[in-house]
Amino acid sequence: MTDVNKPRTFNPPNVPTPPPTYNQVAVTPLLPTSKLVTLAGQTGLRPDGGGIAADLAGQARQAYVNVANALKAAGATPRDVNFVRHYIVVGEEEGVEVVDRGWGEEWIGFMDREAGGHRPPDTVLGVAGLAKKALLYEVEVTAVVHT
Repeated sequence: MTDVNKPRTFNPPNVPTPPPTYNQVAVTPLLPTSKLVTLAGQTGLRPDGGGIAADLAGQARQAYVNVANALKAAGATPRDVNFVRHYIVVGEEEGVEVVDRGWGEEWIGFMDREAGGHRPPDTVLGVAGLAKKALLYEVEVTAVVHT
């Protein structure tokens, strides 16, 4: 496999800078005319290091801004997304189902605006915690782009 066929990873300037253990975006050539785009989990952290929303819906909104920016940096759009994985901290709202905590409405609005109502398959996981205590939501996205 030549270097041109290997995954290329990078950190776009308009998404939060990650720790040195990973990059935010990977682009993997599939065919001469296609590529797989894999995003690291995006959260409510802002690229400028500013404050994080205290509620799950607010964090989800910022995560989707980060998703759009990372996809754009890789030459993709939300319409190219082929799979999504949502992580929701379970202790945030006792007694409320993970799927009913406000992030879903934000996701639908984002995909309606940015991808014409495209609904890729997804998985929703309730988790005990994320990388930082203040985080309540994280989303992983993959996309396929035909060039």
